[in-house]
Amino acid sequence: MLTMASCDKWDCNGDLDGMWQLMEWRDKDNNVKATKEDMIFYSFQLQMASFRKQSGGEFYISSMLEVKPEQIRIYNPATYRGDGHDEIKEMSILSIYGVPEDGIFKIQVLTGSKMELKTNAEDILVFRKY
Repeated sequence: MLTMASCDKWDCNGDLDGMWQLMEWRDKDNNVKATKEDMIFYSFQLQMASFRKQSGGEFYISSMLEVKPEQIRIYNPATYRGDGHDEIKEMSILSIYGVPEDGIFKIQVLTGSKMELKTNAEDILVFRKY
């Protein structure tokens, strides 16, 4: 007899879930703030988001995630402190990844392969899924 074991933690964010590479980040004046050469990556799963930047040394941080139909909210960024404990950081620690201080992104485009996010300051971040 074959038995299937499973976990009840299914992806819950539709096309958002998975790993994304930042292709371009422009501010409201259309100035380029980062490109794919900056090696910035976002990952979304369940109620968690993680951010990684590989250029200039590897930086990694995770945060909590709230997803609504037209908006993403990032909050409580944390780093691992050791002994099974995280340390909550200020939102400003996420600025190198393009995450605004308020943590809010408006979803402009979201498909299985492309995501475009806009901040309240009108920065535009374009990603590809990988």
